[in-house]
Order: sequence, then structure tokens, then C-alpha cells
Amino acid sequence: MKHRHNLSFVVSFLGMLLLFTPLASAAKSAEPLRLAYPNKVCYEPFIVANAKGFFAAEGLNVDIKLVGGGILAAESLITGAADVAAMGDAPFLIAASRSKNVRLLTAYAAGRKMHRLVSRRELTDIHQLEGARIGIQMGSSTYGALLAWSSSVGLDVNKMSFVPLNPLDMPQAMQTGQIDAMAGSEPWPSNVEALCADTVHELTDFSALNNTFPAVCVATKQMLEERKEDLDALISALHKAIEFMHEHPDETVRIVAAVTGLPSQQQRQCTYSLTWRVGFDENERASMAMTADYLKSMGKIELIPDYSAVY
Repeated sequence: MKHRHNLSFVVSFLGMLLLFTPLASAAKSAEPLRLAYPNKVCYEPFIVANAKGFFAAEGLNVDIKLVGGGILAAESLITGAADVAAMGDAPFLIAASRSKNVRLLTAYAAGRKMHRLVSRRELTDIHQLEGARIGIQMGSSTYGALLAWSSSVGLDVNKMSFVPLNPLDMPQAMQTGQIDAMAGSEPWPSNVEALCADTVHELTDFSALNNTFPAVCVATKQMLEERKEDLDALISALHKAIEFMHEHPDETVRIVAAVTGLPSQQQRQCTYSLTWRVGFDENERASMAMTADYLKSMGKIELIPDYSAVY
């Protein structure tokens, strides 16, 4: 009788283990991962991963924090409002130079023509930018690219008037004559062209720098220490999203155009003018080093931070 009682206890105990172990595991995976990124062309793998359920398929409960640009995503990370953020090279370098809690996970996009400068049609030569009012999102990847490009072609940035603007306000600022030119990554230049039509044109891009301007995924060191499995899952979801983008361009364009507001044909051109790949190879390292060196020489960062990638 006593033997049967002991056996019954063991069976009940094992049953409780089977019952509660999955619940503990589910609770861990259900903890929200706060992910900050803008609804822009450079962030398409995140947009696609969310739309197609790739985050959920990896067991991630993602709390998406939409922001107005990469520099704002970087601020979200530094202030503790986000656990992971996507941004351009300059915002990452600025953030990492100010906080030792910022770690580069990987790059996922690159393109030498990522940034464009659109001006009033009356401006036909780049040297006319000296003395011009240029709308820019300060601290952005485009801002870093514009500074480096200006130096490389012999323009004096001290003779340019940089007008800090929310990119959403740039089309109207150009239309009403508050600025003479603007620089940004998509869809910001296209939005200006759409509103201002033939009164503006693309004056230049920054491809002469031979910089790929890598877009990167960044996390806090605390995330790496405490939730590395979640970060592995996030990177896996990005791989799936980029694979989907390569294999299903029509659906990709539909998904992203609904977010950016660009016409389908223009969205397709913007999307597939960039290189999409998860990884941080010699090209990305060289480009990041180029941007870091220039930001330091201009006094935008005091020291060059570690930009080795985890993935």
C-alpha cells in the first residue's frame, strides 16, 4: 500500500513537471523585444519580417517602436526605450561613441547611391551649394554622407546653411522656398520630387565616396548577455525576410509601398537599387571605417567606437 502511495506521488510529480516546464519556456519567449526602426526603404527587411510573420515564426514577441529616422532609433536604444534598433552608419557610430552599452549586431543593407541630394532646378552645379540652404535631418546617415562628400569634392561646409528638418516637412519646405536643396535616403527625396515636380531635380548622389553606407542592426550589451537566443531569432527572421525579398519582388514591393507611400514602380527602383544581405564583410568594415574617420575629423565624435559585428 505504501509502495503504491509512493508510486502515485512520483507520477503526480512528473505530471506537474510536464505541465509547468512548457509554461516557463513560453513565458520567457513571450517577453516583448522592443524593436525600433523607421518605415523607410533602408529598413525593408524589418517591414517585411513583420508583415509576413517571420518574427512570430521565430518565437519572438516583437514590440515595434516606429521612429522618424535612424538617429531617433539610436536615441531609443541609448535612453532604454528600445532593446534593438536599426539605423545607418553615422547614427550607430555617434551612439556607440557616447554609450558603451551599444553593440553592433550585423549589417543588412548597403548601397553607394543610398543618399540623394535634390535641389531647385536653378541649381545646376554642385558648387552652388555653397551659400545654399540645405534641409537635412541632423545626425542622420545622410548628414554624415553629405559632410564627407562635400569635403571630397572640395566644397566648404562652413559656407553651407544646414536647415534641421523633420524629413516629413522637407517637401513643403522646398515647395514654399524655405530651402534650396535637401538630402536624404528614400522615400524622402522622392517625396520632394513628387510634390515639387519639375521645379526640382536630383543634383547629385554621394556614390563618389565609394562608401556602401551600411545599414545596421544594433542592440544593447544587456540584450546580448541576457537574451542572446532572442537576438539569434531576430537575425534568423531578417535572413528569411531578405530571402523573401529576393524571391518575391512583386509582393515585396506591394508590402513596402503600402508603408512608404511610394508608387509601385518607384518603390521597385528604390528597393532593388540597394544590396540586401545579412552580414558584415570587408566592404562594410571599410565603409564604416571611412565614415568613422570622417566623423572624428569633423569633431562629430570624440573617439572611434568598436564596430566589430556579433553576427
